[in-house]
Amino acid sequence: MDIRQFAQRLETEREETAQALAVVAERLAVPQGESGGELTLADQHPADAATETAQRELDLTQQRRAEARLERIDAALARVKDGTYGTCVACGEPIPTERLGIIPETPYCVADAAKEEREAQ
Repeated sequence: MDIRQFAQRLETEREETAQALAVVAERLAVPQGESGGELTLADQHPADAATETAQRELDLTQQRRAEARLERIDAALARVKDGTYGTCVACGEPIPTERLGIIPETPYCVADAAKEEREAQ
């Protein structure tokens, strides 16, 4: 496994995720009442206000997901630096290269990822 290749990919994905987060943060920085060009939500048609609210909820969800992904990528980059990248943090077994190719920031092998998902539910 070529760790440098994965490190470069993680850096690229970190940059892309940070850029996407910046776009969402910029939209969220505008107060909801001003985002539709109206002075207040009160003078908007209820459907327009609902659309604005739904978009705001989507933006907040995107923000949380991007922040969580950045944390996972940063943790993976830290594992690259300390020499543990590609090793499952739960069991210490190697993570298959194919899995890292799909989810380069994953800290878990397939079996432990399934356990974590079950416990999260």
